[in-house]
Amino acid sequence: MSPQLVFLSLFLGLISGPQSVELQVGPAIKSVRILLDGRQVAEMKQAPWQATVDFGPSIVPGDLVAIGYDGRGQEMARAEQAVNLPRPLAEFVIALKSDGKGMQVSAELRWEHLLGAKPVRSSLTVDGKSIPLDQTFHGRLPRLSMDRPHLIAAEMRFAGGIVSRRELVVGGAVGYVADSELTPVGVRQWTSAPPATLGDCFASAGSPVRASAIENSPALVIFILDPDPTEAIRMLNPRTSPGAIGLGPFDAQHDASLDSGTWMRVLWPVGEPFKSTSNAPALLFPPSTDVAAGDAGLVWLLSRSYGDNRVKDDTPRRAADAVGVAGLNAITGSHRRAVVLVLSPFKDTSTHSGASIRTYLASIGVPLFVWSPAGPRPELEEEWGHIQDVSSLPKLRVAAGLLRAELSTQRVAWVAARPVNAFRIESTGRCGIVPLARAAP
Repeated sequence: MSPQLVFLSLFLGLISGPQSVELQVGPAIKSVRILLDGRQVAEMKQAPWQATVDFGPSIVPGDLVAIGYDGRGQEMARAEQAVNLPRPLAEFVIALKSDGKGMQVSAELRWEHLLGAKPVRSSLTVDGKSIPLDQTFHGRLPRLSMDRPHLIAAEMRFAGGIVSRRELVVGGAVGYVADSELTPVGVRQWTSAPPATLGDCFASAGSPVRASAIENSPALVIFILDPDPTEAIRMLNPRTSPGAIGLGPFDAQHDASLDSGTWMRVLWPVGEPFKSTSNAPALLFPPSTDVAAGDAGLVWLLSRSYGDNRVKDDTPRRAADAVGVAGLNAITGSHRRAVVLVLSPFKDTSTHSGASIRTYLASIGVPLFVWSPAGPRPELEEEWGHIQDVSSLPKLRVAAGLLRAELSTQRVAWVAARPVNAFRIESTGRCGIVPLARAAP
């Protein structure tokens, strides 16, 4: 049995600043070092196996790694967790079976989904050629010469829209089976068609990062909207606002629409404490069900009554924290993305500042729009940057047009990199494609 080393502190929410990190350590381990993005930040040599780690003043995606050593300083075990990034709901591996002569003859996709959802579609290719899979996700491979490398790629799509992809390289100079997990990242495509080859579009620290595909995926826009039914944005509905005429029920339903292929979700800035076995604090923000842009426009979405989510005026609002969670949700899965904060007059009691949240969303490649239904809000521009005036229907339509334009240039690139590294790739300038993730705005 391998020596035990387990994180007891699981950071499921957005974190920054000093945090307590606690581990469960087996008797064979005599010391533990904790690394944050490869930099040692703590060392422990005896129980209690607990240390304070400073994650920095801002919310930054990173890798938290604990390495356990024996009495001679030899590594015995390690535990890892990503921070300020979404955890995958679904994962799978490509298991290969050999005929005993060094040639891979069959493959099996072995999967797990945290919510129990089952795959609705799967695919397997060898060097770009499709391999049929049976109901148990087994496929027979052609005989492969190990004198040259072969690329085995698989994809599984689960109920709920989650997509997972993996690749294997076998044979040739590799000399072993190299497993690569593909991570979807948001990019902006300036050309009308994707490049013919994706091998030299991205780099990280001077080394090339291979992309497997560039897709025009469905879009997800998450709106942060206060649940108060008297908010100014709700007065823009022509059927309820005083003096508004000329729009019938159908027009009101679809006014200020986004493009087809876009899904919309509302998140309320009222945090609910998340209870888990970890001591790390986290808040959940209740969402609406997703609405297709073809079924409703922004007037309907933002002005309708959400009766089940009404709260009292003295209920604490955490708009900035909700925007951060929305950004995290927006990069969960493989879709184009944006977050829209609809400002309200309520005081924001968030743990994080708006400025730090803007920096965080920029670092994970989620465009942020800030709309004011009450007209200009210059006093909030230092906190939130540019604020779009949406105090009338024409102005809301202009804002919707800017949002449509943003989404129209976005694509999703599947890159061969771990999530933390994937959000740090750079464009080589050769493909007309640049990552959405960037430094502080």
